[in-house]
Amino acid sequence: MPKKILDLDTPFRKNERVVTTRDLVGAPEGTFGKVKLSNGLHTTNNWPRYWVRFENGEFMGQVSHTDLVRPHLREVWVEREAERAAAAEAAANASAAAADTAAAAPAGDAGGNELAALIPPLLLERSRAARKRLLGY
Repeated sequence: MPKKILDLDTPFRKNERVVTTRDLVGAPEGTFGKVKLSNGLHTTNNWPRYWVRFENGEFMGQVSHTDLVRPHLREVWVEREAERAAAAEAAANASAAAADTAAAAPAGDAGGNELAALIPPLLLERSRAARKRLLGY
C-alpha cells in the first residue's frame, strides 16, 4: 500500500486522483479527476501545471497546482485557506489602523513615514515656512 501524502505542496504524479479547489471552465469546484500529465516548472520557479481528465468528461490542460488538491487533504486545504483569509483580514485591519494613526499624527511628526524620518527637521521647517510664505498656508 503506498504512503499517503500529507503535504499540500507535493507535486501530483501521473494517474493520481485530485479534486478541484475552485470553479474551472468545464469543471466546477469539487469535481474529481485524474492527473494524466505533469508539465510546467517544478524545481526552481515552482510553476507546476497538469493535464487532468475530470469525471464529468472534461479534459483540461495547464491546470495550476493551486487549483487542485488530493481528496484526502481537502479539509486541510479548507483550513489553510481560512487561516490565509483571516491573516489577510488582520493585515488589512492593521494597515488601516496604521493609516489612521499616521493621519492623526501632528504635522511636525514623521507619522510613521520612514522617508520623513530621514529628512532633518531643519529642512522640514524651512519647507513649511516657504510654503506658508509663497502659498499662504
